[in-house]
Amino acid sequence: MKEEHIILYPGTMASRRAPPYVMVPFILALSSSYAEKHLPEGNATKTLIIPQTFGELGVNPDEDYDRLEDPTPQPTNQSKVRKSQHCAYDRCRDQQQPCVELSAATGCQCPGLTGPGVIPEAPYLKDMIQQGSKVEVQWCAPSSTVSTYQVVVKGQEPVVFTGLSRKAVLEGLEAGAEVCVEAVNAAGVSGPGPHSCMTYQPESGGSLSLKAGLIGGALGFLLLCSLAVFLLWRRKACGKSGGRSVSHTTDGSAL
Repeated sequence: MKEEHIILYPGTMASRRAPPYVMVPFILALSSSYAEKHLPEGNATKTLIIPQTFGELGVNPDEDYDRLEDPTPQPTNQSKVRKSQHCAYDRCRDQQQPCVELSAATGCQCPGLTGPGVIPEAPYLKDMIQQGSKVEVQWCAPSSTVSTYQVVVKGQEPVVFTGLSRKAVLEGLEAGAEVCVEAVNAAGVSGPGPHSCMTYQPESGGSLSLKAGLIGGALGFLLLCSLAVFLLWRRKACGKSGGRSVSHTTDGSAL
């Protein structure tokens, strides 16, 4: 009677890049051939080769071993990571350095601007300040590429200023005159905007006199307060010195 022995061949794992389940059939075939040649025919024991499943071998047949990657993340160079910031650019500052130059020098981000091929938007006329017989006009740049600015007084020829200018001084400006600021580039001239024009209203002589009176009154009030404090202090000082008692004789000499 033949004895049966069950021999399990787990299948030797190959190299990392060779899938184990590919080597299992070859190992089984070699084992079977070896058993047939070396076992006797008579009372030889019969060897049954039962292959193990992939689960028992700890092999995932769906896993691609040719594409194994190192799970360790690659360190990033923190010194090269740079957080972008907005440029210190003021649209209303006179002779402000162009934002493009600031960005090239520091790597900051500029606000969005339309290109030179697009007609610029209208500037923002910020204020008109009277300075004696002259008037200073102040404005802010639009979100556009600007080569020059024009300050236009209605009924007069425009006065041209550089693209870095944000103010202009006008002389002989009459009351009620309409003043507008225009932006110019290669595509054309900006049209009138909701805040690009302003009517000049000079300060009247009455308002100037009122301001002078208010200033004079404030100075006079401060002077009176100072005088009252001084008199009060002197009165207290005299009261302390007069409180001392002095005895006199009948002939007027002090005892």
